[in-house]
Amino acid sequence: MSRMTNDAALVESSIINTMEGLIKDPVMVISYLVAMVAISPHLSMFLLILLPATAFIIGRISRTLKKQSNAAASRVGDTLSILDETLGGIRIIKAFCAEKILNNRFVSLNNTLLGINKKMAARRDLASPLTELLGVAVLCIIIYFGANIILTGDSLTAGDLIAFIAIFAMMINPAKSLSSSFFNVQAGSAAIERIEQLLNTPVKVEDNGTNQLESFDQGIEFRNVSFSYNETPILKNINLTIPKGKTVALVGSSGAGKSTLADLVPRFHDVTDGEILVDGVNIKDYSIESIRAQIGIVSQEPILFNDTIGNNITLAHPDAPRKILRMQLKWLMPSGLLRANLRNLIRT
Repeated sequence: MSRMTNDAALVESSIINTMEGLIKDPVMVISYLVAMVAISPHLSMFLLILLPATAFIIGRISRTLKKQSNAAASRVGDTLSILDETLGGIRIIKAFCAEKILNNRFVSLNNTLLGINKKMAARRDLASPLTELLGVAVLCIIIYFGANIILTGDSLTAGDLIAFIAIFAMMINPAKSLSSSFFNVQAGSAAIERIEQLLNTPVKVEDNGTNQLESFDQGIEFRNVSFSYNETPILKNINLTIPKGKTVALVGSSGAGKSTLADLVPRFHDVTDGEILVDGVNIKDYSIESIRAQIGIVSQEPILFNDTIGNNITLAHPDAPRKILRMQLKWLMPSGLLRANLRNLIRT
């Protein structure tokens, strides 16, 4: 959630705030440098030495900003996680009188985030005055060496020196803007890396099947099926045949692998070894969508989406006739009065 909201907003603001500066400011800085080289190649040589040094100093500070931006984004994610857990488990928290513990955890994490954001703001705001300070230092060096060149009677005149200084002073503002843009780019770059980690998450269940499972006619067979979470074995050499029309119950202690075995059929996970056959065909030869279209799943924990009752029932088939929906409600709700109220809700 943090990567989809906070990090995406950081990337957007980074692009909007820096796009113009990254195009305009470098052109202006290069133009001013060309003009200064034309006035005095000797003084321009000092710039070629001093400007990379100033850029190195600014770059060192901006790299720290990127690390801090990564840390801040991570803390935002942790904050959202605590909020989600607290709101979702509020009944358990109140039952065990754990309000203070959760509150202290949230406050501690929030204070950490606040400290990181303060440091980031300080470094980001440091870009402009630091550029001005370094610019003034370079200007002083230019005046010193320029005056020495004039006194030695070289080709540089006092008018040329004044023009050189004026152009350099004009270059400070676009250079300052460019450094601020560079700082914003570093913050956006850290956000992009976090978003790319999410987008580039490897797909563990590949949908390479070309056949379509149009109907279920015979049965499901587990043939020498084994499954492991990473390196931890959960199921080993399972052989099971479930004919069509039969009811099969899996009984065992918690964590024995009952839910995992059931999850292998709709391919929420793929088997580590062995194969699962539907009507004698390996389920990997079918498309995942066609397999799941033939399966009805009742989860252990009921989930209601923030929508109408009717839309929750017809989630996968929003165009289902209302007659079917009313039949579902009649089966679910034995109370006639409750059914009547629900029918009125559906009509409206």
